[in-house]
Amino acid sequence: MSENQTGADRPITTTVESPEPCRRVIRAEVARAMYDREYADRLKKAARTHHRPGFRKGHTPKAVLERELGDALRAEAVEALVPKAWISAVLEHKLAPVNDPALENLEFKDEGPLKFDLVVEVRPEITLKALDGLPVSRRQVTVAEEDVERVIERLREARATWEKVEREAVDGDQVTLDLIPGDDQGQFDENRTIADQRFVLGAEHNLPAFNERLAGCAAGSERIVEVEYPADHPNPALQGRPVKFRCLIREVGQKKLPDLDDAFAATCGPVQDVTGLREDIRRDLEKEAARRVAQELDIQLQAELLKRHEVPLPSSMVEKYLESGLAELHQRNARSGRPNTAQEDAEYREQGRSHAERALRGMLLLEAVRRQEGIKADKEAVDERIAEIAAENGFEIDRYREFVDSGDERERIEYDLLERRTFDFLLSRAVVQDVPADMDVLSDKE
Repeated sequence: MSENQTGADRPITTTVESPEPCRRVIRAEVARAMYDREYADRLKKAARTHHRPGFRKGHTPKAVLERELGDALRAEAVEALVPKAWISAVLEHKLAPVNDPALENLEFKDEGPLKFDLVVEVRPEITLKALDGLPVSRRQVTVAEEDVERVIERLREARATWEKVEREAVDGDQVTLDLIPGDDQGQFDENRTIADQRFVLGAEHNLPAFNERLAGCAAGSERIVEVEYPADHPNPALQGRPVKFRCLIREVGQKKLPDLDDAFAATCGPVQDVTGLREDIRRDLEKEAARRVAQELDIQLQAELLKRHEVPLPSSMVEKYLESGLAELHQRNARSGRPNTAQEDAEYREQGRSHAERALRGMLLLEAVRRQEGIKADKEAVDERIAEIAAENGFEIDRYREFVDSGDERERIEYDLLERRTFDFLLSRAVVQDVPADMDVLSDKE
């Protein structure tokens, strides 16, 4: 279109109305001449390929073509012009749509322009209020001696061995046994024996019937355990079924923890002795505590932003967020063998809606802060962050870069970097109060 074209001369004209904060109605008009050209092009293409008895291919008279194909070609011409009007509107009015437009009020008479409406939801326009002085509380980063000792005990537990004992089993012992399942008639089929099963007696993840019936068992003894499987058991064949097992006890083992000495410490990392192990654990715990404190600050900053701003949300954006969460839920169900149900989906939508709305409002506010403050992450900054991640995780840098560039990982890293810089900016303008390490700073934030 030339610069001196008037509105009447333009092949496509669009105006936009805003009946709701996130809803736009585009009133579109396509000049008759543009439609006539679109229809004529399609008629010519049809004439070259159409074959009708009595006429050579490509020589069917125009009047016959229009009588036989006219309605379909007119519909195709209209369908081709709608997306052109849509793109024209997006560019002219700088729209930020979040869903596909819906076609409404199509008007096409024998003469005059093609008219229609396109209804779409757009990202909300956010005017930020003052960003100074967001109040946040920063917990002290401390690590108590008992925290270090708990980690050491977990390391000893992870490296524990089982020592055979000739006595009755008590909670905490490992019982090795053969399981022989029973059939519906109560007969035990030894051909279906599940050999060398190991139970830690009293463990929470055991079915309660096994913990109860195996208490006090000894090597060489036999127990019958009847299990009532729950209706939502991952294995459909067992859902809601009672099954008896004949348990042949092979061995009882008592847990033996390794001694806490320098030799043990050397197996737990790049340290020489127990003192070095404690120092290494303390450093890791301090880093983890600092990470949690930083995360708490981010949550508080976003919560304070939400307090200061009303952010309207397009319903389609919320639905897409919930659909993404449902897809992840279905993947977890598939991995665990659980069926998807309409009831579970409905409960997820109901319970997850408020979280989705809060998360989306927070995301949109952070984006608005980035736009207003010009917060960016150029290629060099992203490359530096990639190198940092590789170093932190012990990855070979060139191979990690190759992995990052092979999919969506670079985009994710860039987004994370932008978000980090945005929170750092907000924190630099916030009012930070240092508080004791044991204070709950999130009780009214999430």
